[in-house]
Amino acid sequence: MLDQKDKFNLLQSFLQIAPPYLPEPQDSEIFSLLQQLTEELIKINRKEGLLQEDPFAEVRSRTIHLYESSIKAKLQNKVVLVTGGEGCVGSNLVQKLISLGARRVISVDKARCANISHTQLIDDDKLVARYAVDIRNAKGMECIFESEKPEIVFHVAAQRLPGLAEIQVRETVTTNIFGTYNIIRLCEEYGVSQCVFSSTGKASRYFTAEVYAATKKMAEWLFARATAEGKVTYSLVRFTHLIDNSYFCQQYDDRIKENRLVNVHAPDRYILGQNISEALHLLLNALVFAQEDRLKILVCRNLGWPIETLEVALYKISQSGKKLPVYFQGVVPGYEETFFRGQVDWSCPHEFHLLLNVIESLTKEIDESGDLMICSLPPFSLDLLAQHLSILEDMCWNRLTEVQIKEALTTAIKDITRSIFAQTSPEVLQKIIYWGTDPKVKSSKIALNSHQDVLQLLFEGLNQALKQKRTDQRLAVPNVYYQNSIKQLAS
Repeated sequence: MLDQKDKFNLLQSFLQIAPPYLPEPQDSEIFSLLQQLTEELIKINRKEGLLQEDPFAEVRSRTIHLYESSIKAKLQNKVVLVTGGEGCVGSNLVQKLISLGARRVISVDKARCANISHTQLIDDDKLVARYAVDIRNAKGMECIFESEKPEIVFHVAAQRLPGLAEIQVRETVTTNIFGTYNIIRLCEEYGVSQCVFSSTGKASRYFTAEVYAATKKMAEWLFARATAEGKVTYSLVRFTHLIDNSYFCQQYDDRIKENRLVNVHAPDRYILGQNISEALHLLLNALVFAQEDRLKILVCRNLGWPIETLEVALYKISQSGKKLPVYFQGVVPGYEETFFRGQVDWSCPHEFHLLLNVIESLTKEIDESGDLMICSLPPFSLDLLAQHLSILEDMCWNRLTEVQIKEALTTAIKDITRSIFAQTSPEVLQKIIYWGTDPKVKSSKIALNSHQDVLQLLFEGLNQALKQKRTDQRLAVPNVYYQNSIKQLAS
C-alpha cells in the first residue's frame, strides 16, 4: 500500500520550491524542479489507480430524465425568450427548444453589444431571432418584449466567473441582480406565463461574502418575491460546475498548449461536475414542476463524487505527452470560502445534497424518475430585501467604489439571512450549529474561524427563536415548511 506520507511530503516540496500567492515562477531551475516533482506526483497517482481515464468520464456519460411529452405540451406553438443565448447553456437551449416544438425562440445576449445602451437585431430566420442587448438595458429589453411578445422565458444570462466578479463588483451586481430585476418586471408587464432562472449551488450557502454567490442569492430572493407578489409562474434550477463550459479546464488546456506551468489553486480542492445535457434537462423540467404559489428549486439528484482539480491538471498533462509542471498559485478571491459542515443534514448522509442546505432540504421531494430533487426557498423578510435593493441600486448608479458596493452586498446577505434564521425552528438551528462545530470531527481543514459570520448569525437566530418559543410556545412562522422540520431532524 502506498505510504500517504510520501504524497504529503511531495506536495509540501511543491509549496517550498514555489510558495503560493507569489508571482508565477520564471526561473528555469525552479521550472525544472517543479517538472520533476510533477512527474513523481503523476507516478504516485497512477499507483493509486488514478489518471487511467478522464476524471470527468462518469460526469460526461450521465443523463437525467426529460419529461418530454409534458414539456412539448407547454412549448407547442409558443414564443420563448432565452437570455444569455450565445453562451454554452443558452445556445444549446435555443436549439433544444426548437426541436421540442417552440414556434419561435428569441435569443438575447450582450456578446455583440458595443456598450450597455446598444440594442440590435442581429439575425432573424423565423425560427430564431438573435438580439444584441444587455439585460441591464431596461429600455432595450422592453422593446424586445414589446415586439416579440414572449410567452415563456429562460433567464440564463449572468456574470458567471467568481474570480472576475471580485474585480468587477459593480458590473456583477448590476447584471446578476438588477438585470434579473428587469427580466422579472418585463415578465409581469408583458403577460409571460412561465419564467425559469438558472442559479448556482453556491447560492445554497446560508451566508456568503463572495460577490458571485451573493448576487445569485439575491437574484433567487427576487424570484421568491415575484412568486409571492406577481402573476407569473417562476421556478429555478441550480447548476454546479458545467464541464462543457469549464473555465479552469480551459485554463489548463491553454497553459499546456503554450508549454507553460499549469497553475492549480491548491491541493485538496474539489468540485462537482455536471454536463450540458443534465443542465438542459434540468431547465426544461423546471417548466413541469413549477408551482404558482411557491418557488421551486430543482437540482440533479446524482452529481457523483467531488473531483480534485489537481487530478484534472495531472491527467491533462499526462495525456498531452508533455513534461510540464504544476504549481500551486494559492486560492484566488471568489473561491476562498471553505465548506461549512452545517450546510448539509448529517442525520442521513447518504441522501444529503451539496446544492441544498439543511433548511431548504426540509421541503425536499424526489421526482418519479428519481433523477431530480425539488425543494422550496425558506421564507425571509421582503421588507429587508426591498430596503437593501434600494441601497445597492443607489450605490451602483452613484458611482460608489467597488469596495463599498461589496460591503453593502455582504450586509444585505447578512440581514436577509438573519431574517430566515429568525423564522427557523430552534431545533433545526441547533442541529445546524452542532453539525457545523462537531468536536468529534478532527481535521485541520475545518477552521471554525473561517465560519464566524455564519455561526454568529445562527446563534443570533437560535437566541431569537428560543425567546419567541418561550413567549408563545410556538414557532416563529407556523407554516407547513416548519411544522415538518422538527419531525425530520428530531433524531
